[in-house]
Amino acid sequence: MRYAVGQTSPDAILHLGDHISDAQNLSKQLPQAVIYMVRGNCDFQDFGKNELFLTLGGVKILMTHGHTYGVKSGLSALIDRSWQLGANLTVYGHTHRAGMRQENGMWFMCPGQLERHDNRLSASYGIVNINGGHFECGIEMLP
Repeated sequence: MRYAVGQTSPDAILHLGDHISDAQNLSKQLPQAVIYMVRGNCDFQDFGKNELFLTLGGVKILMTHGHTYGVKSGLSALIDRSWQLGANLTVYGHTHRAGMRQENGMWFMCPGQLERHDNRLSASYGIVNINGGHFECGIEMLP
């Protein structure tokens, strides 16, 4: 996480769960950083919510780890929830597989995983650039 933050100098950091303590530690190391975090299926402490719905720069964002929506089996439930909330962008994790897609006018992004604990998958993180209520998202691979 520190590498990704150092490369991008973000205005806000969205942590999508699993090892939420990493985000808590980062917030102590970078007290000026704005960090939003949700719990994952491997976060057993009571801290954090399963999802957050926030507006940044005029963009409505749903963030969730994704396990409560069964994202490993598909995005149907997550699409329904995003539609219900009126999200422009939904960011989620759980699958550890980086990817983006548009569905019903909404964008869905899974930034992948920052750790290489699964040798089949590359390490990556997501970037969302917001300007005047419009946004572009992308995925950066770690070296």
